Amino acid sequence: MPKRRLASALLAVALAAAPLLARPAAAHQLWLEREGDSARLYFGEPIENQRERSGGLLDRIPNPKVFAADPAAALPVQRREDHFAISLPRGTGDVRMIEDGLAPFGRPGTEKVKPVMLAREGRAETRQVLDLELVPVAAGGNAFTLMLHGKPLPRAEVTLVAPPRWERRLHTDAEGRVTFETPWAGRYVAEAVHVDNTPGGSGDGAYAKVRYVSTLSFTVDKGIPWTER
Repeated sequence: MPKRRLASALLAVALAAAPLLARPAAAHQLWLEREGDSARLYFGEPIENQRERSGGLLDRIPNPKVFAADPAAALPVQRREDHFAISLPRGTGDVRMIEDGLAPFGRPGTEKVKPVMLAREGRAETRQVLDLELVPVAAGGNAFTLMLHGKPLPRAEVTLVAPPRWERRLHTDAEGRVTFETPWAGRYVAEAVHVDNTPGGSGDGAYAKVRYVSTLSFTVDKGIPWTER
């Protein structure tokens, strides 16, 4: 076996041997996938290859705002059977999504939490747009800074799901940086969660905290092949 292929295979074995931590069933996320000038927004669990459907949990996502460069210029979103479909203008760079229309949740008598779900597809841009976002240190690279309201977020957990349904939990360093290993060809989805103790809203919509769930999705062209079975 050539040395390069042997090194890649050994790296894959080492990564696969890392602890695989189970995720709670309720830990759904929104993530974007892109192919050319079209994008799809999914709701579910990448690690399980699970995508919720219309008539079920997908209907709980009321009004995702998908945009390219400007959050104020939202793109048309079409609800499909198991995703939201978006047509992208030619030349679009990274694509982002904000879903902040979900109602606060919490048990009676406890402080309510406002969920905000965020997503980004692509790693070409090195700017932050979303409130919580994994931002590439260099375009197309594997090093990222987790940014919260314009500042790096240190010591935060980031979960990476690789093409073969392999999962690893990492932490940002003191500067808010984290680096991913991407030995397989295919799509990677990273997730970061942060709870902000900032109250807001009024009446039935009042909340004590905001829970941000932010995903980053990108593809790797060269690497160990992987085919979904």
